[in-house]
Order: sequence, then structure tokens, then C-alpha cells
Amino acid sequence: MEFLIACLDRCGNALPALRSIAVYLRTGIKFARVGVHPKVRGGARITTGNHVALGDCCWIEAVTRYDGRRYSPRLVLGSRVAISDFTHISCVERIEIGDDCLLGSKVYIGDHSHGSVADLEQIRDVAPAQRPLADIAEIIIGEKTWIGDGAVILAGTRIARSSIVGANSVVRLKEERPALIAGVPARVIRYLDDGSLHGTR
Repeated sequence: MEFLIACLDRCGNALPALRSIAVYLRTGIKFARVGVHPKVRGGARITTGNHVALGDCCWIEAVTRYDGRRYSPRLVLGSRVAISDFTHISCVERIEIGDDCLLGSKVYIGDHSHGSVADLEQIRDVAPAQRPLADIAEIIIGEKTWIGDGAVILAGTRIARSSIVGANSVVRLKEERPALIAGVPARVIRYLDDGSLHGTR
């Protein structure tokens, strides 16, 4: 199967539908279109709606085992979700991305971290790849949300439907109203449901 995907990749961008078939045969996950060099892992724990498109060099994973520990992740991609190039989604608990969401390029969405800053001794003395996964909390992204290029969505985030996340933002907040969210760390710049000019954060 890896050989088939590699052969399709050599054909350039003309065969995204055929690449989606190859990914389905390998993982059991249905995508409408798949770009070159996909990395999709944890198929039994990933659910996709109709017409989900995956860009080039994307890494989508539901992590069931890491460093000797087992996890029971649920990664849910709604219908017509478009995931642009070089995006990484990593799930150990629950990540849900609603229908009609658009994810820009080089976006990271992860419901965990490698170690916790609450444990400074571990941060100092243990290599990141050897730290236990920590700060685990679900991520919910409402339907029709647009996430700009380079954004990072961290564990515990909840974004309301029809929101916009600015490019290169680092988001860890819970917001029940549609909003323009941007910054490092991200905050509500403006609510989008009634025209108010400023958030409460």
C-alpha cells in the first residue's frame, strides 16, 4: 500500500481522488481528496463526514498508545471540512471539528502536550519526546469556522460556530459566541453575532 501511495505521489496533484482511495484501503478512513505524502494513523478512532479534503503533507493521528500508556481517542471531522497543506491534528482524548470548517496551512491542533509546565523538574531533566503526555483536554471547533494559516489550537479550547481564528494565533480559550479570535496568547478581538467591538478577555 505504501508503494501505491508513493506511485500516486509521483503523478503530482492530478490524482487526489485516487490517493484518497489508497488512504481508505490502508486506514479505513474516507476522504474526498488527499494531497501528496499523507500521514494518517489511528483509523479506527477517526470519523469523517462527507467530502472531507486533505491537503499536501498533512499528519492526522488518533494516538492509542504512547510511551507505554494506552488512550481511547475520538477524532471527528464533520462534512465538507477542508484541511490545507502541512496541517497536523493529534488527538489522545477528543477533537471535534464541525461541518464546513476551513483550516489553513501549517495549523496544529492537539488536545495534549509533552509534559506539563507544572512539573519544572521534568521540563528541565527529561527530553520532550520522553515526557508523559499531559494537560489533556478535549477540543471542540464549531461548524463554519475558519482557522488561519499557522494557528495553534491547544488542549481545552472550545470555539463557537462561525468564528474566525487569525493567522499565527495560539489559542487556548473557551468561547460560546461566534468571534474573531487572534493573538499570542489569543483573545477575542470582536464578537461576530451582534457587532460588538471588543471581547471580555
